[in-house]
Amino acid sequence: MKRLILVFSLVCLSLVGFAQSEKAAILMVHFGTSEPEGRVLSLETINNDVKAAFPEMEVRQAYASAIIRNIWDKRGEHFYSPQEALMQLRADGYEHVYVQSTTLMEGYEMTYLRETIASLQPFFKELKAGNPLLYSVEDCQKVLDILTHEGAEKKQAVVLVGHGTNHPSTAVYAMLQTMLQEREQNNWYVSTIEGYPTQDMTLKNLKHNKVKKVQLRPLLLTAGDHARNDIAKEWRELFEQQGFEVDVRLQGLGEIKSIRDIYIQHIKNMLK
Repeated sequence: MKRLILVFSLVCLSLVGFAQSEKAAILMVHFGTSEPEGRVLSLETINNDVKAAFPEMEVRQAYASAIIRNIWDKRGEHFYSPQEALMQLRADGYEHVYVQSTTLMEGYEMTYLRETIASLQPFFKELKAGNPLLYSVEDCQKVLDILTHEGAEKKQAVVLVGHGTNHPSTAVYAMLQTMLQEREQNNWYVSTIEGYPTQDMTLKNLKHNKVKKVQLRPLLLTAGDHARNDIAKEWRELFEQQGFEVDVRLQGLGEIKSIRDIYIQHIKNMLK
């Protein structure tokens, strides 16, 4: 029944926009964050960069997480889901839409987004999806170049902490760790909150390498709930209990312009 209602709605929307001139838009799809500061520093900054890079196109956003959308609804602000945002764009006469997700890898979120786009394809003349941040080997190399550019303090190890996933895309984290080893950047480590490499593995490697000082950095788009609670509190306390001197750098990837530029390049690749 829901599918029939959706199809009927989209047919009506198509008829509404039929007589309008062809228009193009970019839809930025974020997982979302409940942290106002992280939203401004990462998500809104990415949106603004995209608007500046593509001034001739309409730029809108959607939040993929229903939980995050509900949180903002209770605060008095409404965010569209990707499906709702696409339906609204079609109702507004946009027939060429380019969807760029700010997710890090080709995991469950990207799978669902691509399925959503495929289901709505008949109602647009062009509806395409860009690739996530860590899509290719080249992307991974670029991100590591950016993150390791500043280096680390002498005798200090840096642990990049990602969320983790049970999706096969979790292999990206291990690939990043392998790339760091290949570069002989042996004071850099990749770990995850809910995936692989595990926290236990990282602690074991740090002790084996006789590391005393550690800086924890989120390998996350925003310095939101996971960064502030899991990394800055739980991880920090555990590492300190294990005898490490710990520093935390709360900076989301979206706060780094060079990282945002990779997303913009992915949009340019879509437009070719």
